[in-house]
Amino acid sequence: MDPFVVISFGKKVFRTRIIRHSLNPVWDEKLLFHVREYESAFKVQLTVLDWDKLSSNDHVGDASFMVSELLADAPQPDPVTGLYDDDADGKHPMKEFQLPLSTGKEMPWEAKHAPAITFRYVVFIVLMLSIHDRVVDT
Repeated sequence: MDPFVVISFGKKVFRTRIIRHSLNPVWDEKLLFHVREYESAFKVQLTVLDWDKLSSNDHVGDASFMVSELLADAPQPDPVTGLYDDDADGKHPMKEFQLPLSTGKEMPWEAKHAPAITFRYVVFIVLMLSIHDRVVDT
């Protein structure tokens, strides 16, 4: 099998590289995407495919999760001041998330092997400032 993963989030689509001849691939790739406030209710879809040179790629399985599941672990601002704690600097260790792969068909190997996809993540808080300077002559 020559697996790769297609990750879709809203209108954004990402793809990993193909790992040749592997039943237990490790991609070790980084994916960074900005989540806007209205996108926190979106779902992230992971589709594992088997690359084929001469025919169309074969579907291996799917997994999905809600972005809100990851954001629940994000640092929260103080409700009074709106400021974050000093330790909310994004330098925390990555957390692991494992999802079972669901196949489109009842595969005999699925019950025996319980295919899953595992990834690690960390949530960053990004402060975006918009500063408009005006020079006023007096």
